[in-house]
Amino acid sequence: MAQQNTALVLIGLQELWRDKNSDYHLRNMDALISRACYLIQYAREMDYKIIFIKHHEKEWPFSERDPLSSLIEDLCPQPGDVIIRKRKISCFYNTKLEEELQWIKNIVFAWIPTNLCVRMFAEEAYDREFNLALIEDICQSYNDKLQDFTLDDLNESRPDLDIVRLDKFLW
Repeated sequence: MAQQNTALVLIGLQELWRDKNSDYHLRNMDALISRACYLIQYAREMDYKIIFIKHHEKEWPFSERDPLSSLIEDLCPQPGDVIIRKRKISCFYNTKLEEELQWIKNIVFAWIPTNLCVRMFAEEAYDREFNLALIEDICQSYNDKLQDFTLDDLNESRPDLDIVRLDKFLW
């Protein structure tokens, strides 16, 4: 994917997914975080616009007052990165995301959960005619069956959406 007019969008990078005591804990988080750090470093080197999307609700566990709703420390944004807060599954609904993507043609995206926020983002960005690359090994659902179904369905229903592993994307 060309570096000009490209954004990296990472959805739902919050500590509650990593915390083993959280009801939202997902497996393999260390591997996902490691690959995400590598992708972020690559995106910085390629001068991509970097957008972090956090989910917040009025009540727990996604409340802004809950420390587990903070961004995963290892992936902290740097000056110039964009942080967008959303309150629904959609990253576009009542957010400034569309404005931030105004001059962007290509979007690389990933994170969690694949079957909810990532899928909704894929569908909405696809309908807005962005060139999209979903990095499948930096995504996670609650179980493998749900993960596989979501990726297969996106692949079948959005034929121009590239679903690719990180190592293939980087080559």
